[in-house]
Amino acid sequence: MRNAVLVGERVYLRPFEVSDGELIAGAISAESETFMERGRFPLSPIAFERWVSECYQVSPRAPQEIGFAVCLIADDRLIGGLNIEEIDWIHRTGETGSGLFRAEDRSQGYGTEAKHLLLEYCFDVIGLHAIRSHVWEPNTRSAAALAKQGYRPAGRFKWDDVKDGSYRDGLLFDLLREEWLAARAAWRASRATG
Repeated sequence: MRNAVLVGERVYLRPFEVSDGELIAGAISAESETFMERGRFPLSPIAFERWVSECYQVSPRAPQEIGFAVCLIADDRLIGGLNIEEIDWIHRTGETGSGLFRAEDRSQGYGTEAKHLLLEYCFDVIGLHAIRSHVWEPNTRSAAALAKQGYRPAGRFKWDDVKDGSYRDGLLFDLLREEWLAARAAWRASRATG
């Protein structure tokens, strides 16, 4: 494990590295299932390298965004990314995002485990009170994953985005720290019973 920040049973979270840019750009550009970028813009590794450099610059101000690479413990392979953005340090809120880059890594439980690590970071480490997450309505897999992690539906953005000439809604979910504690206890109990 390289630079592990949080460690689970099969995955660990680490800071992104500039060298991750090429893999991330290629994965997002090729992705059609999760609608990550909706195919609007060509993505370059240079853009991700710049983003990584900006994310981890030392600043006297608290960061507005914190990103993590999701890696497998078994072979250190980068399989996805997680982030907390729009962090409001006064009101203790933020928005989470997550994604696994390749279809073959989905439905293996890696995403759920990684998101639980991120939620522990949000609530136990940096002390957020509430978080939200936004998914595009056609991305039913992400909406179902959020519900499984304890998020609840909080609203809908009508005509939030367009793909192939059709407008689609965005769905908003939120999660309070107290709700997360209950969801985490249930998740841990289900893991213990097999």
